[in-house]
Amino acid sequence: MQLIATYQDGDLAELGARVMDFFEERPDLHSSGASFGGVAATNPDKVSTDISLVWLDRSDSQAHSLSDAIMLAVSRCLKQYLADRRIFLQVCPERSLFVNPIFNLQRYLPGEGFKNWHCDWTTADDATDPIKRVLAWILYCNDVENAGTEFLWQEHHVEAIAGQMAIFPAGMSHVHRGRVSPDCTKVIATGWINVGSLDAYVQGLAALPPRPA
Repeated sequence: MQLIATYQDGDLAELGARVMDFFEERPDLHSSGASFGGVAATNPDKVSTDISLVWLDRSDSQAHSLSDAIMLAVSRCLKQYLADRRIFLQVCPERSLFVNPIFNLQRYLPGEGFKNWHCDWTTADDATDPIKRVLAWILYCNDVENAGTEFLWQEHHVEAIAGQMAIFPAGMSHVHRGRVSPDCTKVIATGWINVGSLDAYVQGLAALPPRPA
């Protein structure tokens, strides 16, 4: 499992608890979970309740505080990931990676989940620039037995352990799906690591024309 890495420590466990609390405290931010197959009504293989966070948005101090903590945690784990795989960055275009500042918190009630095999790389037109995704990350926020993430080709399962961060390739080499618990609720934070620089990405976002209301 050379390219699937997991990290655990007290800071990640504390961050997972913060995500759990935030989800309960902010029902105003809840939305029906979506993937590139659509929302649950049209894509029943992915059913969840989501909160989308944008680290660049300072308008909600509570949301930004959590976003900032998530960015720092993922960046720290990415630094370790690359230190352990020194050739990885050398073969990346631009030899530069950054944590995408748009990510999701997801709650799966018993019986819900991302049930179909998928990868995180796509050519879809999206603000997260998915064609430039190199890695994906998941922070598991609570313990749920046999309900983590399973990888098809690797025949590997990452357990849903509170405070465990997983980083893995976003492309088709690492097709995966969530295991579904029939009895327990699972909460995760998840997002992507793109090729390029954060500054260039932010400049590109600023240059985009406004979307129709």
